[in-house]
Amino acid sequence: MLTGSELTTAITAVLIGAVCAGFLLHWFWSNLTSRTDAARLGEMAARLHDADDARETAETARRSAETRLAQLEAETAEKLATMQSLVDGVAGEREAALQRDLDETQRELEVMRDGLGHARRRVIELEQEIEALRGEKD
Repeated sequence: MLTGSELTTAITAVLIGAVCAGFLLHWFWSNLTSRTDAARLGEMAARLHDADDARETAETARRSAETRLAQLEAETAEKLATMQSLVDGVAGEREAALQRDLDETQRELEVMRDGLGHARRRVIELEQEIEALRGEKD
């Protein structure tokens, strides 16, 4: 069996060996991961740069699309105003023509009414003459 001092020495030697092994493993692990982290950082920087380029491209495309949309809106508004003025002009002309036709038709109607009234009066006169002639025959 071991004496107290030998046991203390053995336990101390085992603890010192464990601390050294832990230090060596930590050093080895940190060297492995630091290289991997550097590679990851480089990859992340490259992806960030690509994302910035894509964002700038998208912003340029958006600005271009907005400009084109504004141009199309202006052209459409101009065409709409032109078409509206044409429609208003044609509608005005058509309305004036219809009003002239209506006025002419109303004048013709008045003439026909006058003619019809005259014809009725003439018919009444003729009927009275016929009655008078019948009255004389009897």
